[in-house]
Amino acid sequence: MLKHALLTLTLIATTLAIPCWGAETDEEGFVPLFDGKTLNGWRVHDGVPKEHVGGTWTVEDGILVGDQDPPGKGGLFITDRKFKDFILKLEVKLDWPVDSGVFLRVGETGKSHQVTLDFRPKGEIGAIYLPWGKGVVFRNPQGIDHFKRDNWNDLEIRIEGNPARIQVWLNGEKITDFLHTPEMAAEVPAEGYIALQVHPDVSHLTLWKEGNKVRYRNIRVKELSAR
Repeated sequence: MLKHALLTLTLIATTLAIPCWGAETDEEGFVPLFDGKTLNGWRVHDGVPKEHVGGTWTVEDGILVGDQDPPGKGGLFITDRKFKDFILKLEVKLDWPVDSGVFLRVGETGKSHQVTLDFRPKGEIGAIYLPWGKGVVFRNPQGIDHFKRDNWNDLEIRIEGNPARIQVWLNGEKITDFLHTPEMAAEVPAEGYIALQVHPDVSHLTLWKEGNKVRYRNIRVKELSAR
């Protein structure tokens, strides 16, 4: 009985020690990362393994559009600037099937935190994946239930601290709240680029249908000061 009481107190103390932020409704402090006209401020990440250097990004009617190029090839499209603690807001529309994601604190070799946008069979939306590292560290099989097919989706991601706490809201619903351990994220930089992904094909999964696209717009970021 005493053991159970101590466990309950420990869980309460842990919960109280972690602030429970809601989705950010105030737009004050946000700055655009995409101007809706050009690719200024973005570039292809060429420091990752060569099989992940590919894909094409264009601007169409104020929308950032990604596709495999050449067919079957994809990669990361990163910001010129690095960020540490921040809130990222954007709108995303994905064809079915595609495999994409938002990458946080991306390093020079691609080590980072990925928030998955795997809109495909067996895919997960809002899982946390460490590319070229430990792989999946947080699964989210229910996240895809909140994603609107053939429509725009509001996505908000908040990352802060080291080890990082990552929270994700999709269309106003919190779908992810994950806190790393120091050991789990030891290889990920404390700050880095923000990236969007067009995934290359792999042999054992249906990731992409030829002609499909990923689309992003209204991409903006708010850097967080220490709290």
